[in-house]
Amino acid sequence: MGRGVRIARIFGIDIGIHPSWIIIFLLMAWTLAETYFPAIYPWWSQSTTWAVAVVLALLLFASVLVHELAHSLVAKAQGIPVRSITLFLLGGVSTIEHEASSPGREALMAGAGPASSLAIGVVCLGFTKLMPVDSVAQAMFAYLGFINIALAVFNLLPGFPLDGGRVLRSILWAITHDPLKATRWAARTGTVFGWLLIVAAVFVGFRSGDLLGAAWTGFIGWVLIQASQTAYRQSTTEAGLRGVPVRRLMSQPTGWIPGDITLRRAANDYFIALNSRCLPVQDDYGHLEGLVCVSDLQRADQRTWGVDQVQEVMTPLERLETVGPDDSAADAFHRLVSAGVNQLAVVQEGRLIGFVDRASVLRYLQIASHGAYREPPIEGHPTADAPPPPPPAAVAAPGGQATHSGDDTTPA
Repeated sequence: MGRGVRIARIFGIDIGIHPSWIIIFLLMAWTLAETYFPAIYPWWSQSTTWAVAVVLALLLFASVLVHELAHSLVAKAQGIPVRSITLFLLGGVSTIEHEASSPGREALMAGAGPASSLAIGVVCLGFTKLMPVDSVAQAMFAYLGFINIALAVFNLLPGFPLDGGRVLRSILWAITHDPLKATRWAARTGTVFGWLLIVAAVFVGFRSGDLLGAAWTGFIGWVLIQASQTAYRQSTTEAGLRGVPVRRLMSQPTGWIPGDITLRRAANDYFIALNSRCLPVQDDYGHLEGLVCVSDLQRADQRTWGVDQVQEVMTPLERLETVGPDDSAADAFHRLVSAGVNQLAVVQEGRLIGFVDRASVLRYLQIASHGAYREPPIEGHPTADAPPPPPPAAVAAPGGQATHSGDDTTPA
């Protein structure tokens, strides 16, 4: 997984953990163990406090995972492939291949996450009624219940790209019949809510002296502002690429490289000679086996370049992010963003025929914006002037979203 280390696979979806998750996990466990529970249950021993804090931190992220799975399962029910879910600093992000096809479907997908969090919260609070008063079990269920309800309420705020912002965008889309205009208005609400969080953080910091809480709230506000602006820019980019085939943006490979040569020979006789940073690895029959880049050589031990072979450091075909030459450039751009890669291999009948990267996308948009080139309509596809589909659904959190990537923030 490009965004993290894979730890499981649920319902056909890869589950991963980003390194930044460790930071928030440790911070949350420390806060619960050193400040929250000692203030409420001073009679607990330190070992009990820390054990409960660690378990609750894990259960909270399990709740975030359920929240993300709710988004993803609704997407899969709509026929939208879901690549992965990754837990990271601000919660979770779902990588979804493409967007909902209608406002109603987008609202359903966005609302599934908060609904699952609310359900978990209500069930946990219900269990507290069955537990002995002030017991460890009651304390754990109470905290988990309130935090899940807080997660649901926070993500339902109408600030794009939170879940509530996604619901707002779907309503505006249904009213205006213009996904791009709906995204622009929803993104502005996200920016406003981000600034409100920053102002609230400053106010709370001065009034209560809770600098850690104020810093965390301000950080979430800043991330929300950045996420809303990024999501809108991405939607406008996809609008400009709608109806344009990948072949119009791709660059031709300057050559190919065999997999059974040494890295030293690859560097001297291929990369330098062809002035290329990435080359397809092909067999003697011209079939694509993988892709090797200068960065792959740089990661290898230069002392063994005379022994190590290209096939040992290349990215094999089954792990390559690929598109077809007649695929939509808008979908290709979405793949670039959601997979977190700089380029895609354009493959036709098992042969690599080119590359498409972010630079080629920007170059095309710059040319098209000046009227130097206009892509003719393609039968069966909308033209570049047609209303674009919704931008990648960062359903849920201030971490936003770069992909559908539902990002769900865990309240501190």
